[in-house]
Amino acid sequence: MQQQGMEQTEEEKDEFFDAPPERAPVPETPGSQEKKKKIRRAVAVLLALVMLVVGFAVGWFVRYYTLDSGVREFLWALNVAEKNYYYGIDTDEVYANADPAKGVDGLFEALNGMLDPYSSYYTAEEIAAVEASGAGQEEGFGISFYGENTEEGRLIRFFSIVENSPAQAAGLQKGMYVLQYGASESEMQSGTEEEFSSFLSEGSGKAVLLCGFRPDGSDAAYYTVERAAYQAFYCSYRDSETSFAFRGDTEEIRFEETFSPIEGLDDSTAYIRIDEFSGFASDEFAVCLDKMCERGRTDLILDLRSNGGGYLSILQNIASYLLRDAAEEAPFVQTATFRNGRTLSYRVTMGNLFDQYFEDGSRVTVLADENTASASEALIGALVDYGTIGYGDIYLRAQEDGTARTYGKGIMQSFFSSLSGSSIKLTTATLGWPLSGTCIHGKGITSEDGANAVRAELVWGETDVMLDAVVAAVCGV
Repeated sequence: MQQQGMEQTEEEKDEFFDAPPERAPVPETPGSQEKKKKIRRAVAVLLALVMLVVGFAVGWFVRYYTLDSGVREFLWALNVAEKNYYYGIDTDEVYANADPAKGVDGLFEALNGMLDPYSSYYTAEEIAAVEASGAGQEEGFGISFYGENTEEGRLIRFFSIVENSPAQAAGLQKGMYVLQYGASESEMQSGTEEEFSSFLSEGSGKAVLLCGFRPDGSDAAYYTVERAAYQAFYCSYRDSETSFAFRGDTEEIRFEETFSPIEGLDDSTAYIRIDEFSGFASDEFAVCLDKMCERGRTDLILDLRSNGGGYLSILQNIASYLLRDAAEEAPFVQTATFRNGRTLSYRVTMGNLFDQYFEDGSRVTVLADENTASASEALIGALVDYGTIGYGDIYLRAQEDGTARTYGKGIMQSFFSSLSGSSIKLTTATLGWPLSGTCIHGKGITSEDGANAVRAELVWGETDVMLDAVVAAVCGV
């Protein structure tokens, strides 16, 4: 039909037009009849082309929607990646790398294999879980762990305990060793990280853990923790006299006193930790700043250690409170540069609020380590650019090889959603600091820039050596 449309004679093409209504004859000017014929022919050709395109589109949609739904999803994801992925996609290589025996799964594996570690395709169920987690709505125990070699052998150790999680409520703390675990105190066992992970994921949802800060177990105690849904929180406040943290759920969030002061802090300095740029982190940070002012503190130690980043919108909110020399009402906080060279600058979203919380002479100090990444690095960059801090106000953990740096992630990911509810997350741009344009991707912020290096464990136990060293340097203890 498409080719027949192209081969129609001019007379046949004229049949696309309805006959005009009868009206009084109009005197013809010389050449007017020929001009009318040319116009009619041009319009007829245009309409024929339109019909061709419509016919092609109808045919394409018929073919597309008769494909397996998984194949349609793959074609959509591949098309989005071709258009938006910062590093580009070689579609021929995707097909060449696909394992035919795996069908559609092989196609998606090949596509994901062409992407960087920060990009991936998500099914509707997976993206729903990602979105819930990004909002701080978690389910589980609220722990992360790793294996560590000790004199007593290889032991499981907690890398983090999520604020307001079942693990936190049970009394578990970052840096504790798991000596034994089981369904009850009479059914205890020890095992590898993999075996412990299987126990937690496949068990009844209740775990009894024998834990302590000392590998020899001399301070060990039993802790009972149950898997549950919970609202994760990401900010906490401490000063020389007490501390506060967020508890409760989305229906009733409480900012409770937790009685964990920092010895050595002076009475003008507050400590705020941000674990992640997710959930209610920006609102939590504002509450912590209000508490700082209420308690008469004008200086701030901001702890971003092992903060792997999160959402740009939360960075924009938190930066609103911290840009000392910004003159605009809504200063820029980050600039993205896309594959085609287009740039897009992002501003703070809460206004320029530094003067509401800090004085001219207020000192801001930042703690970071090799797991401080992405949005947390971007925040540090904005603080440097706007004069809130200098490199001398940044304290980095010195690693075992003597180097001291943040992670070095200066790229942005964007989510693209399909009509079926699936999504693909793609690296879409490099990121630059708001004034200097500095991009720290692959480099990080280092002691070579002028930041301080502090020798300390990445995971601390009863004593946080790095924090103690920074408090001594800042408060002169």
